[in-house]
Amino acid sequence: MAYNQFNAYAQYGAMAPQHLEEQGNRNAVNLDAIVKPPFFGRKRMRMNVVAVFVSLFVPWLLFTLLFADVSFRLHYKLPILCWAFVLLGIAVVLGLLAFAGFNIWQLLKGSGDYQPTWYIFLSLTSFVAVVLGPVLGDANFWQNMAPYYDLKNLNEYNFVDPTRMRGQQMMDAGRVDFLQGATLDLKNAYAFQNLDTYCVAPITMYNPGMGTVTPLNSYDFWAVGVNCCGGNSTSTVNFECGAYKSKTAHQGLRLMVDDQRGFFRLAVQQAEAAHMIKATHPLFFYWSEDSTSQMNGYMEDAFKNFALWMAGFFAVQLCLVLTLSYILSKMGHSNL
Repeated sequence: MAYNQFNAYAQYGAMAPQHLEEQGNRNAVNLDAIVKPPFFGRKRMRMNVVAVFVSLFVPWLLFTLLFADVSFRLHYKLPILCWAFVLLGIAVVLGLLAFAGFNIWQLLKGSGDYQPTWYIFLSLTSFVAVVLGPVLGDANFWQNMAPYYDLKNLNEYNFVDPTRMRGQQMMDAGRVDFLQGATLDLKNAYAFQNLDTYCVAPITMYNPGMGTVTPLNSYDFWAVGVNCCGGNSTSTVNFECGAYKSKTAHQGLRLMVDDQRGFFRLAVQQAEAAHMIKATHPLFFYWSEDSTSQMNGYMEDAFKNFALWMAGFFAVQLCLVLTLSYILSKMGHSNL
């Protein structure tokens, strides 16, 4: 029957019914079979590598350069230029903060142009860098490099006899090499208590004939230390500062911390009253076997602090950048 109908249609030049709606349904089914959601979900966007590296290294470089600027010689020789560089770094960060502020303003007004960008992260971490770098550098300078530079500028005296020399003659002394046989008079040691304990002991000569230290008319050279003398009270002081145990120590490194000098003077005044001795013009030293090495220790500590803080800041910055990269990749944003 179907064959005859087809022939009948063909006689009049017509085509047999095509049933396009069924073909459309079949095509629709095939399309549904072809278009499938990705097996692993939405594809993540690639991060802007330039943005990542800028956000990692710019704050770290700002911190490192400003830390070095404030820590070392430029601060000592040309302090105005040193702090001018700090102001320049602050100006750079203020520019970054302006871009970040504009982006936040777009967010607050609900602008469709707002997207999470690296500007905000970069400006905030750079702000931390320009604050933390100079603050830590300044502390490193006054604790280590300033005493080192001051000691380098003072004179070095050799073969000093504490029984004959007077403090007025050695006002510019930085490192002093006393005569062999110079020792500490621990019996006349004393301490002044003010939060910390400031310990002092006179420097004199050992007298082999007497079998004891040589008593002096004026004790002008004193070994000092902080929180290094025991005893039940200041009248019974066990001086344990520096190389006090060494039999070969006979060198002194000048005290350069101005804030402590006044407390050591008070300790000497109390020693004068307690032991009935006299100190006309006391000079304060760290008792040492090698004063030059001890002086260079200031510089070594300064560079050690610089290296540790530089590495620490980089490690923290790297962790923050990696964390933010992961968050932005999840959100689908990667622009700077």
